Amino acid sequence: MDVNQQIEQKTDRVTDDLIRIRRTIHENPELGFEEVETSRLVAETLGGLGIPLRKGVGKTGVVGLLEGNAPGQTLAIRADMDCLPIQEDTGLPFASKVPGKMHACGHDAHTTILLGVAMVLNDLREQIKGRVKLIFQPNEEGLTGAQAMIADGVFEDPAIDLCLGYHNWPSLEAGRIGYHPDVSFASSDAFDLKLRGRSGHAAHPHLAIDTVTATAYFVTQLQTVVSREVSPVHPAVVSVGRIEGGTARNILPDEVSLQGTVRTQNGDAKTRIEEAMRRLLEGLKAGMRVDYELDYQPGVPVLRNNQEVLARVLDGVRDILGSDRIQELPEGSMGSEDFAYFTERFPGAHLRIGSKIDGLDTALHRSNFTVNELAIPTGVRAVSRAALHLLS
Repeated sequence: MDVNQQIEQKTDRVTDDLIRIRRTIHENPELGFEEVETSRLVAETLGGLGIPLRKGVGKTGVVGLLEGNAPGQTLAIRADMDCLPIQEDTGLPFASKVPGKMHACGHDAHTTILLGVAMVLNDLREQIKGRVKLIFQPNEEGLTGAQAMIADGVFEDPAIDLCLGYHNWPSLEAGRIGYHPDVSFASSDAFDLKLRGRSGHAAHPHLAIDTVTATAYFVTQLQTVVSREVSPVHPAVVSVGRIEGGTARNILPDEVSLQGTVRTQNGDAKTRIEEAMRRLLEGLKAGMRVDYELDYQPGVPVLRNNQEVLARVLDGVRDILGSDRIQELPEGSMGSEDFAYFTERFPGAHLRIGSKIDGLDTALHRSNFTVNELAIPTGVRAVSRAALHLLS
């Protein structure tokens, strides 16, 4: 029996169990760094397979290690475990039991897929040259879980040589694997801004320094940075997601606070936007008399595929699923993924696993989101075969 048949048969045998695991995780969602029960389930599953593991890596992360039958490289495969602070509105029989929390990004399926990969590869140890590091990461949504695991030595003992990640994709037909040949996800910076003026009566604005009007000008000006200072061929998004200020309709406030994000797929655009933001604020200070305090927080880098690793991954996936099930995506996502901290250090690739449900109008981070469970066995087959091909 060839390796593809072995992967197919093992995946078929464990799929029902994996779907039960996914639904258990879905019913019991946990936010970043709170994934206690999810981590326990992961550890118990790996332990039941006899796979050595470390718990508490990056607070709630779990790392398993599959040793192959011959010397070789170490491949890290990473899945995220955390949920989102959203009230579920799916009507599923296994919907979230926790008010205000749900798996609205499919991390329940991601965790389950990697457990399935562990089950498959555990039976194929003799065909593994090297080792596979199974990384179950907390707090991807907060974009700090990868760094927490790195600080706890996830890149070491043994050292990583290659890395592989994936994400379900609700716009891609279930049963298909997608990829982008270059950038998979954008970088993400955050900023917190306070504009300070002088409070006053709304009837006498000339006696105040109006932070609300200054805020309105600033938010509008920010959008010209993307449209007029960043190259049109370099995707970039600047968004203000939170504005807070004032206590009454007839009082101009002393201070207004803003929070926002900057996302790009290009290093030059990333630098240019921060520089422009600071220049605009200096202009606002001179022109509208407001003072400011800017806390600009460089964040997750661009998640860029290594061309050689991606080609080898796709060869493996194509071998088990067929060429007609592999789809090149027309563009990378402007969302961000802290798996980028892995691909920044090691040659790696990132796949999209189709999770579309026909007739369901949904998207990631939406209250009615759920995955097509066909994505689970598809992901197990694709990632298992890619891992063996990378380590062949």
